[in-house]
Amino acid sequence: MNITFIITVRHQRSLKGKKKSKMTFDFIKADCFRYTNHNDSNKMTLFYKILKISVLSSILIILPAFDLIGQPVSLIVIDPLVEKESRNISGNYPGQKLVILPDVGNPLQFITKELKESIYDEVHLYLLTKQGSIIFDEINIIPENIQEYSGDFSEWKKITKPGFTIVIHSEDLTSGQEGLFLVKKITELTSREVIIKK
Repeated sequence: MNITFIITVRHQRSLKGKKKSKMTFDFIKADCFRYTNHNDSNKMTLFYKILKISVLSSILIILPAFDLIGQPVSLIVIDPLVEKESRNISGNYPGQKLVILPDVGNPLQFITKELKESIYDEVHLYLLTKQGSIIFDEINIIPENIQEYSGDFSEWKKITKPGFTIVIHSEDLTSGQEGLFLVKKITELTSREVIIKK
């Protein structure tokens, strides 16, 4: 979205015949910054030049904030195996996007595809877990086979920004050394912070 200030200077005559300048500001959606002087014989003064530079500088600062409006900052991923238990979770709040993992296919690749859709701050994973194991319909990630999915996890490093957080909601994943090792490996492969939330 391009947002521009259009400054219009209008000259009016008073009862004594002297010119008076009236300057108005219009904040509209446009593609350029335009200065309109209804008295074409007069050149833009130094004041208007400084004002134009100031407004343009403000636009450069404000526009990035406008670009982020409407973009979700949290991706919520729910596995069908725990969908009933997670029924109170809502993705309707501003800044959240909720997705349900498909029953077939590689769930990690599906999450990767979703992460590419926006610049997220974090992903919340509601998954079926047990001590030292993350369980999907078609795959079971454990310390012994985590390396088989290194390419999928490494992709998350490429498509997420620094400071991105992976939040795994689990009661028992890290209740033993195997789970702690699994989380450590995911942290190493993604180069992102991994939090276990119970």
